[in-house]
Amino acid sequence: MAPYMKELVTLLQVGVEITLLILLLVVLWRTRGGLGDKSQPAAETPPELVPKELTATVERFLAESEKIAKAFEANLEDKKKLSADLILKLDRRLADYQDLLARTEEALKEGEKRLSKLAEGARGPGEREGPNPAAPETRAQVLRLAKKGLSVEEIAVKSNLLRGEVELIINLEKDFTL
Repeated sequence: MAPYMKELVTLLQVGVEITLLILLLVVLWRTRGGLGDKSQPAAETPPELVPKELTATVERFLAESEKIAKAFEANLEDKKKLSADLILKLDRRLADYQDLLARTEEALKEGEKRLSKLAEGARGPGEREGPNPAAPETRAQVLRLAKKGLSVEEIAVKSNLLRGEVELIINLEKDFTL
């Protein structure tokens, strides 16, 4: 919980107590003749004239206000502890997730390295995958499959060439035979 919360609670309690004090002064002022007969000064009003019910009511009100303030403070302390526990748990989870993310990134980099090594091992340095599309026998195979009516994708799979290479061979043959 934020450190200013305790100060806020203290200020709230002070505000409640000031309000109660003002209320008490207003009640006493009214009962002593502050709003009543102006011919009799307030200092001459005997204390016996203050109704006992009013005094008892004010005292009960003050006691109740004190109980409420204490309950409010206890409740606020409980909320403060719960919030601190929750923040601690969230911080731990965040640290766990950050650790998991870092390990995942490391595993990804390692996997990319392994894949790269496997790709290099499958073909020697400088070698290309599949047959040479410029070789006459490869060209003849592609054209023969095209005359049979196979699609470019089917020809690429059967001849172990890339789709673009198959298209290039077929398009070149069309250009030269016209």
